[in-house]
Amino acid sequence: MVSFLAGCGSGGGGSKPAGIDNSGNNSGNNGGSKVNPECSRTGKIAKIKVSKDGIYKVAYSDLYSSCSSTSINSSTISLSNQDMDIPIDIVDSNGNGQFETDDYIEFYGKAIGRDDSRFRFTETNVYWLSVGEKTGKRIVKVTPQSIPLPPNGSFLKRLHVEKDTWYVQENYPDISSPSDLREHWFWNDRIYPGDTVNYSEGFSTRHIDRGVPVLLKLRLQSVSWEHYINVYVNDKPLSDNAIMWNSQAPYDMELIVDPSNFKDSGLNTLTIESVSGGLFYLDWFDVTYNRKYIAEYNVIEFTGKNFFKLSGFASNQVSVYEISDHENVQKVNISVPKKISESNFEVSFSSPYNDERTFMALTSDQKISPVIEPYIPSDITSSPADYIIITHEDFADAIKTLADYRTQQGYEVLTVKVNDIYNAFGNGIETPHAIKAFLKYAYENWSTKPVYVVLVGDATVDYKDLSGYGDISGVKSYVPAYLYNYPGLGEVPSDNWFADFDDDILPEVNIGRIPAKFPDDVSSVISKIISHESSVAKSTDVLLIADDDNPNFEGLSDSIAEIIALHGFTPQKVYQRELQDGFKPAIISVIDSNPLVVNYTGHGAVSDWANNVFSSGDVEGLTNTSYPFVVALNCLNGYFVLGDEQPFPSIAEAFLLARDRGALAVFAASPWGYLSDHDPLAQELYSILFSEDITLGEAVTKAKAEAYNKGEIMDDVVQTFIFFGDPATKLK
Repeated sequence: MVSFLAGCGSGGGGSKPAGIDNSGNNSGNNGGSKVNPECSRTGKIAKIKVSKDGIYKVAYSDLYSSCSSTSINSSTISLSNQDMDIPIDIVDSNGNGQFETDDYIEFYGKAIGRDDSRFRFTETNVYWLSVGEKTGKRIVKVTPQSIPLPPNGSFLKRLHVEKDTWYVQENYPDISSPSDLREHWFWNDRIYPGDTVNYSEGFSTRHIDRGVPVLLKLRLQSVSWEHYINVYVNDKPLSDNAIMWNSQAPYDMELIVDPSNFKDSGLNTLTIESVSGGLFYLDWFDVTYNRKYIAEYNVIEFTGKNFFKLSGFASNQVSVYEISDHENVQKVNISVPKKISESNFEVSFSSPYNDERTFMALTSDQKISPVIEPYIPSDITSSPADYIIITHEDFADAIKTLADYRTQQGYEVLTVKVNDIYNAFGNGIETPHAIKAFLKYAYENWSTKPVYVVLVGDATVDYKDLSGYGDISGVKSYVPAYLYNYPGLGEVPSDNWFADFDDDILPEVNIGRIPAKFPDDVSSVISKIISHESSVAKSTDVLLIADDDNPNFEGLSDSIAEIIALHGFTPQKVYQRELQDGFKPAIISVIDSNPLVVNYTGHGAVSDWANNVFSSGDVEGLTNTSYPFVVALNCLNGYFVLGDEQPFPSIAEAFLLARDRGALAVFAASPWGYLSDHDPLAQELYSILFSEDITLGEAVTKAKAEAYNKGEIMDDVVQTFIFFGDPATKLK
């Protein structure tokens, strides 16, 4: 058993998206792409991606640049988000009621915020543009009251500043239930006693009202307990003495700060000094201050009622929207802005409402061009199948060989691209929950129920690629994993979760994963599957490898040997206690002799066996020409959601993806584990595998169920033992 994965997935990144300034306001157009759907098509035609809050503009030419002669009845254009109608404003340049050249659509779009459970997976919200389906919802125009009142002096603004750059696997404090949620992304690595950390990227409090105190709130996460810290803004201490707290729960520290400590222009710096005590992380901080009604970068989001006087706009092309309710945004009809100077225009209006509302005012150049993708309908629910392949687009061509092969064997095969699942079952949002929803729908509604599911693509804890490893090395969430909270360790991947439709822990279908990073990975695995299943003369040897640290490792291996011998198979024992320095050469030699099964019992880490005696790097040196089923009864070998900072992939990945060598399939745990769990699971697995005519996927699924129903293993074991490979593979 090894300790938890300290620093797993940690890394840099966390830069602000294009078009966002440090105050959180829009600061210019970004995105934009051509769609060119079929000119005559009705229904959903475009998928509009929104990564920040703001007013978005979609031109006719963004959608139909190759259809200049096509015009569309404007009233039939509609926009939706999460199946809710979203109001739009269609600017009809010639007023003929047709959407055509020179016309455009505007709407208020919101990114997925931190208070949304989907934020862990993506910040990109999806809006659907439809044509010809129904009369679309429109932005209502409202007229201000005509009687001017004394203008508001300032409004309360909450500035939330958070950078997700450092991943922490552990749960602080530890969980009492796997469903408990904890924060796993922090601003930086842990802060040690004596450290002084400057958050020098800065944050803006431009146009601060210095007559009102500022509330500074810090969310701190303790690793250990008692802490003494000093907090500074722009090098000014915020307390006379060190601030103390003593808790491992997330701790919110609140400080009332004199507004003179903050800058009216330029960027502020927050500094945390750890005087003494334990280790902790900074999660985020809030600055709640009063801000004057002056635009920054030609845009201002503000609150209030009665009368507003806004200034700081560089042109007179200013629009004002009431945005309190995302589904009922309204546009305020304002008079022509007053010119104060060449670069300063002023907007004055009385609120059309009696209560306090949230507004956004901006110049036309601050209306954002979104990322637009054509929507190509794909009905993934109308072709029932007993064998489902869920693949990332990058591997769609490579996996076709396996689909054809299983079809020839009589399976009803359906290959589905993961993006089509997001569209149909996640409203376009990329989450693992959409995949589970699709599989559950298929299982509960199809006349032919799915029996086998193959996930084709690697995954990572870094769903949004905050670390940047995806661009560097291809370590991406091609088909995302579900991260399960394992007590004492933290987040670990679980593919079992996708296949459990009635929430009783046990899977309803047999599921496996090919954690491919490249198409050649997929082709390699398929080649080994076909080679193995086509072989007439298969080995009857089962290699049993045992670490020497605990005599029970050999005891479990001996019990497996007894089971397989009863069914006519030959155990070959390679025990470290007997071989010592010859242990590693013996492992390699016997694997190269082409056994049917390789079973390892002992200590393990992500990429090795027996304290690095045999590791992922050694797999490439193997010369076996037939491919065993590898069962790893140890810790962490199935933890495949790694970042690029790891020198080797998990040993499960290394065995499965090795070209012309390695394994046919692998069964391994993603967290640490114990003999008390592994023993009953192994007993059931080998009893089933060698006594029944059964696929590998059926064998591991049935073994989990048998051991669980007998009360011999707990939920954690069922959830976190992962099958790598095609679950329809026949071993014998």
